[in-house]
Amino acid sequence: MTIPVTAHPFDNATLSRVSAIGGVYVLLRQTTLTDFTILYVGLSEDLRRRLCEHLNNPPIRGITHFHVEPMANAVQRSLRERYLISVFNPPGNVHYTR
Repeated sequence: MTIPVTAHPFDNATLSRVSAIGGVYVLLRQTTLTDFTILYVGLSEDLRRRLCEHLNNPPIRGITHFHVEPMANAVQRSLRERYLISVFNPPGNVHYTR
């Protein structure tokens, strides 16, 4: 399943510009010029740190881009993460699909 998002290249240069704030992130694979497939959904209190960790140790292969949704509230982050996982069933989030 694809989703329209604001996708950013998953590389060091781009990640250095991500804010160190809380939020939900989506790891993507580009499928066409304008479409992306969700591979993994996560949440973090520090988006920059967490995405850099994934760049060095990816949770799934094939990541080309990412999308972030900043959210200060931990409850909102958790609800949004669970919602995105339930709708898109990303292959990297197998622990939520059982």
